[in-house]
Amino acid sequence: MLKNYIKIAWRNLLKYRTFSIINIIGLSFSVAFCLLLFFYIRKEQSYDTFSKNKDRLFRFESSNTWASADAKPASHLFSFLTKENDIENSLTTSLVIGRDIQQNFPEVKSMVRFRDWGSGLIKPGKEVYKVGHIIYADDNFFKTFSFPIKIGNREALKSSVKNVVISENTAKKFFGNSDPIGKTINLLGDSTYPFIVAAIAENAPDNSSIQFDAVFPLKADPGYARNIKEGFNQTSHLLFIELKEGVSMSDFSNKLNLWSKKYYVEPFVAEYGQYFKNFDFKNYKWYLRPIGDCHYNVSNPWGHYTDAKNIYQLACLVFIILLIASLNYVLLVISNASARSQEIGVRKVMGANRKSIIIQFWVETQIVILISVLIGLALAFFLLPLFNNIIGTDLRINNIHWKDILPAIAVLCFSLGILAGYYPALLISRMKPVSILKSFRTFKINPHFSKVLVILQYTGSVVLMISAFIINRQMHFINNKDLGFDKEQVLIVSNPVWNSDFTRHAMEQLGNFAKSQPYISYFSGMNGGLNGANNTNGFKLNGEQKWRKQLSVDYDYFEMLGIHFLQGRSFSRAFPTDSSREKRPAVINESLYEMLGNKAKVGEYCEPIDATIIGVVQDYNFETLSNKIEPEEHVLGLTYESSFMFKIKAGQIPTAISGIGKEWKSFTNYPFEYTFLDDTINKMYESDKRWEKTIQFSCFFAIFIACMGLFGLSAINAINRTKEIGIRKVLGASVKNIAVTLSSGFMKMVFIAIVIATPLSYWIMSKWLEDFAYRIDISWWMFVLVGVIAFIIALGTTSFQTIRAAIVNPVESLRAE
Repeated sequence: MLKNYIKIAWRNLLKYRTFSIINIIGLSFSVAFCLLLFFYIRKEQSYDTFSKNKDRLFRFESSNTWASADAKPASHLFSFLTKENDIENSLTTSLVIGRDIQQNFPEVKSMVRFRDWGSGLIKPGKEVYKVGHIIYADDNFFKTFSFPIKIGNREALKSSVKNVVISENTAKKFFGNSDPIGKTINLLGDSTYPFIVAAIAENAPDNSSIQFDAVFPLKADPGYARNIKEGFNQTSHLLFIELKEGVSMSDFSNKLNLWSKKYYVEPFVAEYGQYFKNFDFKNYKWYLRPIGDCHYNVSNPWGHYTDAKNIYQLACLVFIILLIASLNYVLLVISNASARSQEIGVRKVMGANRKSIIIQFWVETQIVILISVLIGLALAFFLLPLFNNIIGTDLRINNIHWKDILPAIAVLCFSLGILAGYYPALLISRMKPVSILKSFRTFKINPHFSKVLVILQYTGSVVLMISAFIINRQMHFINNKDLGFDKEQVLIVSNPVWNSDFTRHAMEQLGNFAKSQPYISYFSGMNGGLNGANNTNGFKLNGEQKWRKQLSVDYDYFEMLGIHFLQGRSFSRAFPTDSSREKRPAVINESLYEMLGNKAKVGEYCEPIDATIIGVVQDYNFETLSNKIEPEEHVLGLTYESSFMFKIKAGQIPTAISGIGKEWKSFTNYPFEYTFLDDTINKMYESDKRWEKTIQFSCFFAIFIACMGLFGLSAINAINRTKEIGIRKVLGASVKNIAVTLSSGFMKMVFIAIVIATPLSYWIMSKWLEDFAYRIDISWWMFVLVGVIAFIIALGTTSFQTIRAAIVNPVESLRAE
């Protein structure tokens, strides 16, 4: 029976191949786009830092004592779905806490502590290399987490405090193709002893929250003994707790917090409570977060994480695209139903019941969908490089597994079959054979529900169009907003070591070099960055706790960046007091100046911030535009700078890079790494730019598919009004008049779609813009402009069918009826 249905369905698809091809094209591209988004979502949702007992592994967290007691998590469009990803607890804790928890709770199977020091320098021989992630970890690090050991012993860290485990990439960088096991490396900054390479671990997946290039034993950390001795005064390490099988996390968490009152809270308040007077210690808690949920939490310090908000947004895009594609299929099948009315009538007269007609059309739908899904899968792989460029990811074919593909294809086929196949089959199966075959007339189709489908379809498309336009305007605003400083032509060389002697030597050497080069306008330095990397210091003002940002800078910092002074002066070598440590001088921004009020006077000592104010600069954005400008002070860096800065004259960048690189290599063998200030700032908005491209890409697909649906609707309209068109032409109506008459109906539907989409998109984009402290205003003209464009696109799409129907010979039109 099924074989006969398939045979008939295949014959019909070939007979009406024009509609079949249009359907397959629309569905194929929709499926390709949805599969790409699905693969990306699966990649973002995956994490490879778990042990086989991951269900019993928890990250230790505590209430953030640096936050205000009345602090509230940020809100956004998907805040009700995002697994508390905006609640930022403190992740680092004292080394002694993990040790004491394991000793006092038999429910704990094991615990592991580790700290990612970030980048550092390692010397395996004569050369010095910079690696991105140096980790000090407990000796059960590789036992707890599922990072495979490729060569050597998994117990390497436990065997000796002098052992080190390095990644495959690090081994290749240091030793090439030679065997690294047993060779020694020196960690610059830790000259205690050389370390022996005891094992090689596979590279951490790029979507892992924990990244490493070299893992050293925790007890090899030069600060380990001091951290243990200072107890609660040091909070520097991450702590993971693995519970024994059968232990309830909630029960253990309650027991842990009861114990922590006497063990931690009371001693901490007694010794340090005076520094946290605005913090609510009565509600202070320790938390155990399942490691799976850590993947969606933004608390720092943590590595790669997935913002659940983006996952839900992408899922919504997948749903919208599939819905539009399904509605498009429905409309096109209905538009072709009139051509098949005679076939349906004959089959019903021959004894076919309604059920068999429904099954027949559903089988046809499934064949079309299966073909579309297979073509869409091929298109997805073909479009993968373009997709990676748009989304800003590195999704590869070998990252995509058939265990993900096959369920996705099955769900797509079933979902599209239900969405796209049921209504047309139901509608067509209701045709009455008498009305179809009487006078051998073509059955008149008047599917009122199809108008609702068109409105719904085009509403989704217009929402995407408006969203794409507003996002584009916001990103244009960000890219062109005056940040309060000149970010162009500023080359930044990273200081590779935390060493004050090297910093002073480098500043002197590079400063003298800069003065001798005509292509360098200014030379300066800073400890921090204009991407939000700075210190936060508290102070008392009129009895209230206040906070200010602090950035350490060198001479000529303000001149280099063109930051405008409202009062006072910049740091200058002409004033020896500027380098004084007593009543240190500070340049503050206008926000801090206004906060201090009458306590801030230029040239005088300011007690609340313990500094002498020598100047006030205009506010400038030293963080992302998602944050408002906060009170900030600048102090003169006397011992250390993390970045050496050069202002390069226009057209001299290649010469400058070459010259500065040679000068750098003349006094050190440390790696020469540089970037440009404008690139650093642009990277802060990479996620927003990726979202902009994603929406634009989705908008293109949605409009393309929606226009195919309008094309189908115009075909329905022309077929149903064939006799009317013939009569109007006989009575003297022009082609223009007939085209307007035919177009007016579905143009009304397009107008209704635009009206519905306007408030909906306004609400969505208002929520999206809340993430930016500095944003555009959504104006009425944006909706009018996009609405007009959407209207013109719809009119252009349907013009083919209306004009074609209007120029038909009236004799043929009347004969067809």
